[in-house]
Amino acid sequence: MSLLQCPIYSGVFGPFGWVFMLIGGIALLVTSVLIGNYLHKDALKRGINAEFWLVLGLFLNIFGLILYLIVRNNYNQERKE
Repeated sequence: MSLLQCPIYSGVFGPFGWVFMLIGGIALLVTSVLIGNYLHKDALKRGINAEFWLVLGLFLNIFGLILYLIVRNNYNQERKE
């Protein structure tokens, strides 16, 4: 019996690959929701378009957070001038 015919082995990821993919997907979803929540609350405090940043945080995750932190500083500089 070869490894590919073994009933425990289930493809490229091995027997527990689907478990790790499920845990990773849940972690990605929770991280996206937390980042989106932070961006929304902070954008409301600053008076900028909060819904836009919420959606961007949900879809882009950490890249949306980095983009927000860069753009947020630009909003602060415009208000000081």
